[in-house]
Amino acid sequence: MFQSEKPESKTSSILGPELEIHGDVKVSGSLLIYGKVFGNIQSNGAVRTAKGSVVNGNISAKEAAIGGKVDGDLKVEKKVTLGDTSFLSGNLTAAILTIEEGAKFDGVCSMAKDSKTAKTET
Repeated sequence: MFQSEKPESKTSSILGPELEIHGDVKVSGSLLIYGKVFGNIQSNGAVRTAKGSVVNGNISAKEAAIGGKVDGDLKVEKKVTLGDTSFLSGNLTAAILTIEEGAKFDGVCSMAKDSKTAKTET
Protein backbone atom coordinates (compact mmCIF):
# COMPACT_ATOMS: atom_id res chain seq x y z
CA MET A 1 0.00 0.00 0.00
CA PHE A 2 2.81 2.48 0.86
CA GLN A 3 5.28 1.11 -1.66
CA SER A 4 5.56 2.49 -5.16
CA GLU A 5 6.01 0.42 -8.28
CA LYS A 6 9.68 1.40 -8.51
CA PRO A 7 11.92 -1.30 -7.00
CA GLU A 8 14.54 1.24 -5.86
CA SER A 9 12.07 3.23 -3.73
CA LYS A 10 12.19 2.71 0.01
CA THR A 11 9.26 2.24 2.35
CA SER A 12 8.57 5.01 4.85
CA SER A 13 8.66 4.33 8.58
CA ILE A 14 6.21 5.96 10.96
CA LEU A 15 6.67 6.55 14.69
CA GLY A 16 3.18 6.99 16.14
CA PRO A 17 2.10 9.61 18.70
CA GLU A 18 2.01 7.05 21.52
CA LEU A 19 5.62 5.95 20.84
CA GLU A 20 8.60 7.18 22.88
CA ILE A 21 12.10 6.02 21.92
CA HIS A 22 15.15 6.37 24.15
CA GLY A 23 18.14 5.66 21.90
CA ASP A 24 19.43 6.34 18.41
CA VAL A 25 17.30 5.69 15.33
CA LYS A 26 18.80 4.65 12.00
CA VAL A 27 16.57 4.19 8.95
CA SER A 28 17.45 3.45 5.33
CA GLY A 29 14.32 5.12 3.94
CA SER A 30 12.25 8.07 5.06
CA LEU A 31 10.84 8.61 8.55
CA LEU A 32 7.69 10.33 9.81
CA ILE A 33 7.64 11.16 13.53
CA TYR A 34 4.50 11.84 15.56
CA GLY A 35 5.92 10.72 18.91
CA LYS A 36 9.06 11.43 20.94
CA VAL A 37 12.65 10.44 20.20
CA PHE A 38 15.38 10.93 22.81
CA GLY A 39 18.46 10.16 20.71
CA ASN A 40 20.05 10.88 17.35
CA ILE A 41 18.29 10.14 14.06
CA GLN A 42 20.10 9.10 10.89
CA SER A 43 18.15 8.64 7.66
CA ASN A 44 19.12 7.97 4.06
CA GLY A 45 15.84 9.58 3.02
CA ALA A 46 13.61 12.33 4.38
CA VAL A 47 12.79 12.99 8.03
CA ARG A 48 9.47 14.66 8.81
CA THR A 49 8.34 15.65 12.29
CA ALA A 50 4.66 16.37 12.89
CA LYS A 51 3.09 19.06 15.07
CA GLY A 52 3.42 18.00 18.72
CA SER A 53 6.37 15.66 18.12
CA VAL A 54 9.63 15.98 20.10
CA VAL A 55 13.18 15.07 19.10
CA ASN A 56 15.99 15.53 21.63
CA GLY A 57 19.04 14.69 19.54
CA ASN A 58 20.77 15.40 16.26
CA ILE A 59 19.11 14.66 12.92
CA SER A 60 21.05 13.70 9.79
CA ALA A 61 19.09 13.17 6.55
CA LYS A 62 18.83 13.91 2.84
CA GLU A 63 15.77 16.14 3.38
CA ALA A 64 13.79 17.32 6.39
CA ALA A 65 10.45 18.95 7.16
CA ILE A 66 10.14 20.02 10.78
CA GLY A 67 6.70 20.57 12.31
CA GLY A 68 7.41 19.78 15.97
CA LYS A 69 10.14 20.52 18.49
CA VAL A 70 13.76 19.56 17.76
CA ASP A 71 16.47 20.13 20.37
CA GLY A 72 19.69 19.26 18.53
CA ASP A 73 21.65 19.91 15.37
CA LEU A 74 20.05 19.35 11.97
CA LYS A 75 22.36 18.31 9.11
CA VAL A 76 20.61 17.87 5.77
CA GLU A 77 22.08 17.31 2.32
CA LYS A 78 19.28 18.98 0.36
CA LYS A 79 16.23 20.94 1.56
CA VAL A 80 14.97 21.77 5.05
CA THR A 81 11.53 23.20 5.71
CA LEU A 82 10.77 24.69 9.12
CA GLY A 83 6.97 24.62 9.37
CA ASP A 84 4.78 27.18 11.11
CA THR A 85 4.53 25.01 14.26
CA SER A 86 8.23 24.08 14.40
CA PHE A 87 10.80 24.96 17.05
CA LEU A 88 14.43 24.15 16.27
CA SER A 89 17.00 24.74 18.99
CA GLY A 90 20.35 23.83 17.46
CA ASN A 91 22.58 24.46 14.49
CA LEU A 92 21.30 23.86 10.98
CA THR A 93 23.28 22.84 7.89
CA ALA A 94 21.46 22.53 4.55
CA ALA A 95 21.70 23.42 0.88
CA ILE A 96 18.17 24.91 0.74
CA LEU A 97 16.20 26.40 3.65
CA THR A 98 12.53 27.37 3.80
CA ILE A 99 11.18 28.99 6.97
CA GLU A 100 7.41 29.43 7.25
CA GLU A 101 5.84 32.28 9.19
CA GLY A 102 5.50 31.24 12.84
CA ALA A 103 8.53 28.92 12.89
CA LYS A 104 11.01 29.35 15.72
CA PHE A 105 14.74 28.80 15.22
CA ASP A 106 17.49 29.32 17.80
CA GLY A 107 20.91 28.47 16.40
CA VAL A 108 23.37 29.06 13.59
CA CYS A 109 22.52 28.33 9.97
CA SER A 110 25.11 27.21 7.43
CA MET A 111 24.19 26.83 3.78
CA ALA A 112 26.29 23.82 2.82
CA LYS A 113 28.30 23.69 -0.34
CA ASP A 114 29.03 20.57 -2.33
CA SER A 115 31.82 18.71 -0.50
CA LYS A 116 33.85 18.32 -3.73
CA THR A 117 33.65 22.07 -4.41
CA ALA A 118 34.64 22.93 -0.82
CA LYS A 119 37.74 20.72 -1.03
CA THR A 120 38.95 22.31 -4.27
CA GLU A 121 38.47 25.84 -2.95
CA THR A 122 40.67 25.35 0.14
